[in-house]
Amino acid sequence: MSKRAKHVCLVILAQAGCLAVGLWMQHRSVVLSARSEAIEQTLGEFDERADRVLVHITEGFLVNALGDAANLEQLRSFTASAGSPAASVCLVDGNWNVLFCQSAGEDSSGTEPAAGSRLLWMAAAETSTIAGSRRHGTFETPGGTHIAVARALTDGNRYLVLHCPQEAVEARTTAMLSFLPGVSGLTWLWTSVLLSFSTYMILAHFHEHAEREKARSTADGMQQRQKLLRTRDAVIFGLAKLADSRDPETGEHLERISVYSTMLASVLRSHPKYQREVTPAFVRLIGISAALHDIGKVGIEDRILLKPGPLTAEERTRIQEHAAMGGECLREIEQRLGSSNFLQMAREIAFAHHERWDGQGYPRGLKAEAIPLAARIVSIVDVYDALSSRRVYKGPRKHEECVAIIRRAGGTQFDPDLVAVWLGLEGKFRDIARRYANVSPPTSPAGPAPVEAQEVEYGAERECLLAAAVGDGE
Repeated sequence: MSKRAKHVCLVILAQAGCLAVGLWMQHRSVVLSARSEAIEQTLGEFDERADRVLVHITEGFLVNALGDAANLEQLRSFTASAGSPAASVCLVDGNWNVLFCQSAGEDSSGTEPAAGSRLLWMAAAETSTIAGSRRHGTFETPGGTHIAVARALTDGNRYLVLHCPQEAVEARTTAMLSFLPGVSGLTWLWTSVLLSFSTYMILAHFHEHAEREKARSTADGMQQRQKLLRTRDAVIFGLAKLADSRDPETGEHLERISVYSTMLASVLRSHPKYQREVTPAFVRLIGISAALHDIGKVGIEDRILLKPGPLTAEERTRIQEHAAMGGECLREIEQRLGSSNFLQMAREIAFAHHERWDGQGYPRGLKAEAIPLAARIVSIVDVYDALSSRRVYKGPRKHEECVAIIRRAGGTQFDPDLVAVWLGLEGKFRDIARRYANVSPPTSPAGPAPVEAQEVEYGAERECLLAAAVGDGE
């Protein structure tokens, strides 16, 4: 069941429950009101009967009735002739001692007060509003509570009491309200149906409106996020480009590194060894993160960075510091802005893109898979770009030479599995290199150095690899 359906059902159930409680309270109120009304009607009827009895009989009759069965029967018929419930009659003295009692019928036998007993009279609350010769109240018998009307006789020392069991009034009330449960049930049913329908329509409209607003908000949020990401990427790439512009010989170096890294990472998504680590987010991030790989070069002096000739040992050590400087710079930014996947990847690349698979790299001497994957990817594409592009200290190598050098460096300088994947892409790298080819002739403050002189000075292939791995200025 959907969240929307659960919400609607819960609201409908809550409304049905509230309606049921309300109808039950109404039922109880009606029952109490009906019971009170029935008692009032019974007392009123007893008053009328008492008036008729006192009109048709005399005190002498009441006295003679004590020993005459015929007179007692006549007295019973007087009290029972005016309706239901039938009233029993008692004659009591001023202290409420029973002189005699005549029941209304056989059903009342055993529940009437016995002659000689004393009535425990409880006056009703409204007695004060009734004439002094007339009293309403209740009294207890072994069979239960009786409601009664007492009429004072002329001597003021005796009372004629008409009464009936309260159960008779309850039965009368129940009979009067026998239809009420069915009516309440029907009322609850059709009201619940109407409420359910109206609730469903209202909540459905509300949920549809909320879903539309949510979708619109999500779309606006995604659009805003995309704008922020594009702005972030543009600013970052611009800063990286500004740092890279100190070396005019690198051409479109950052653009190529970004494209190379993204292409190699995309292929790794289907590689069994790397597919769990290389997610779509990884592929998106590495393109822009790789642009900051040499951000630490802003701290390297121009006399070293732009030197056209061979570097001294001291100069080589100095230029190697750019990896640590770039990584620390990005770490400080990360601490100020909070950790993010982008800054973490950029920091790892800046720190480790000159580390070597055999542990002979810098600045930390990391080995094999201790080197972050993003840095191992950028290491290969950075060296390829350095070999295939013109630099202030050398000319560009042919693509085939670059491929041969990187192939031989697999397992020493580079991750051999990444090299194997890269070799399947080397044709596409050649096409990208041509697309971004730097056709400007190399220049430098000290004047261009012949390519042959650079290659002779650096000597073996390992030195050429080292020069490319150290960075554009070495």
